[in-house]
Amino acid sequence: MTEKRKISAREVIFDTRKGMTNNDLMHKYGLSPRGLASVFKKLLAAHIILEEELEGRIPVVAADTVEVEKARAMSRNYPVVTLPVYDIDDITTDGQIMDITERGLQVLGLNALVGDRKSLLIQADDFADVYPFVFEAECRWVRSDPEIQAVVAGFEITNISDGGLQELRKLIPQLTLGD
Repeated sequence: MTEKRKISAREVIFDTRKGMTNNDLMHKYGLSPRGLASVFKKLLAAHIILEEELEGRIPVVAADTVEVEKARAMSRNYPVVTLPVYDIDDITTDGQIMDITERGLQVLGLNALVGDRKSLLIQADDFADVYPFVFEAECRWVRSDPEIQAVVAGFEITNISDGGLQELRKLIPQLTLGD
C-alpha cells in the first residue's frame, strides 16, 4: 500500500493567496489536476479557505486543455454580433468574444498561455450604447481549434473598475443571448 503524501494546508492557502497559478501549485506540490481539485475541496469543507478565494480556479489537465466542472455559477452569454476584444499591450492584436459573463469570457484568436495576465479592451460602442472599457483578466485555459485553425482561450476577469462593470452589465443584455 502506498503512503499518502502530506501537504500543508497552511502552505497551500498561503501560496494561493499570494497569487500562485494552478500550474505553479500542481508543480510545487506534485499534484495532478484532480489532486489539486481534491485539496481545494478539502480546504473548503474544513472552512479554512473561502469559496471566493477559489473562484475561477479550474485545474489544468494538460498544457492546452482543462477539466471543466459540469455546473456553472453563471450562464454563458453569446454575442449576436462579432464582438472584438483587444489586448492593451498590443492593440493591433484582437480576438473575438465567443461567450461572456461578469466573471469571464471565452475568446477566439487571442494568443495566451495559462496564467498569462492581460489588460483587455472591449469597444462595443459601434453596436450598442456601451462605452469602451478595460479590465484585467487571467488566462485559465487554452486550446487549439483545428477546424478553424485558431486558438480559443478562457479568461477570468480579475480586476474591473466600477464603471467598467456597469458597461459590461449594459453590454451583456444588449449584445448577447444567454443559455
